[in-house]
Amino acid sequence: GAEDLGSIEVFTTRPDTFMGCTFMSLAPEHPMVMELAKRGGAEAEVGAFVSEMGRADRSARGDGAEKRGVFTGMYAQHPLSKRQIPIYTANFVLMDYGTGAVMAVPAHDQRDFEFAKKYDLDVVPVIQPHGEDIALDAATMEEARPEAGVLFNSGEFDGLDNEEAKRVIAAKLNEIDCGGATINFRLRDWGISRQRYWGAPIPIIYC
Repeated sequence: GAEDLGSIEVFTTRPDTFMGCTFMSLAPEHPMVMELAKRGGAEAEVGAFVSEMGRADRSARGDGAEKRGVFTGMYAQHPLSKRQIPIYTANFVLMDYGTGAVMAVPAHDQRDFEFAKKYDLDVVPVIQPHGEDIALDAATMEEARPEAGVLFNSGEFDGLDNEEAKRVIAAKLNEIDCGGATINFRLRDWGISRQRYWGAPIPIIYC
């Protein structure tokens, strides 16, 4: 298993969907990708994908591109459900956002849903949208459902409102020393001199 390689740190804005995580996606540039592939017996296939992504321009990466990925052959253990989570490297995960590794919850994220359908991965709904009587069923879902609602399929967290669940699950992860709440900044350098031919207008206040 992947336990002898230590832990993989992920960033998510949706800890309430944590129990619906069925696979993981790492950026091709993630430092653990090739080590995982080596141990998982997928070094050639993963290596070719990583090389291709290294040469690709931004249009082949991110949300607009067709979702593509390669299984590393290795699994991570979910810290709460103890489920074995297959680890993929995928073109839509960017190293400069969060930690370059994301937990994938296909039932509640459209990007993950499309990837799961393409590679035949499990879809496990864990949030029942408010105002809907018929329980979400993976077999009949045609798209991800990111709406607010009440947790189910989530063990000890069943019945919680998803906003409350964000806090409760983050606190639980903190308690078992496997994570917690944080703030993520997505700041990039801004070439201010390139914005206008004669330079940027600088506001000056005369007092």
